[in-house]
Amino acid sequence: MAIHKRREHGKPAARMLLESAEPVELPPAEINQQGVTVERVEFKAHLDELLAALRSGGVVEPAPMVMSDSIFVIDGRTRTFWVRLWHTDETRTEVDRLHVSSCLPLARDVWVDLGEADDDDEEGRP
Repeated sequence: MAIHKRREHGKPAARMLLESAEPVELPPAEINQQGVTVERVEFKAHLDELLAALRSGGVVEPAPMVMSDSIFVIDGRTRTFWVRLWHTDETRTEVDRLHVSSCLPLARDVWVDLGEADDDDEEGRP
């Protein structure tokens, strides 16, 4: 796991982008709500759930099938959020900037069977 300082628009680096190819344990954090941005306006209706999850702390997982080590998946109570997180320092107890790139209904215990078709059924239906 790494936290990298990033310069933004010529200003000195004040934020540290969270990056990791492995799950990261985040401590409970305070969030700068003015630093929260969303990819789509519809996501704003669910921000309270995401902020509550970040305030509680927990494990964040790298987003699957994404060619970036800085996008993480956070499961809320009813939704799954894909986010980028910038912290104020290496303690990760203050989120200075948060960008939500995806927000989907949480589907716990949903399994997709991609196995072979049954020999009794030529069309592959169960």
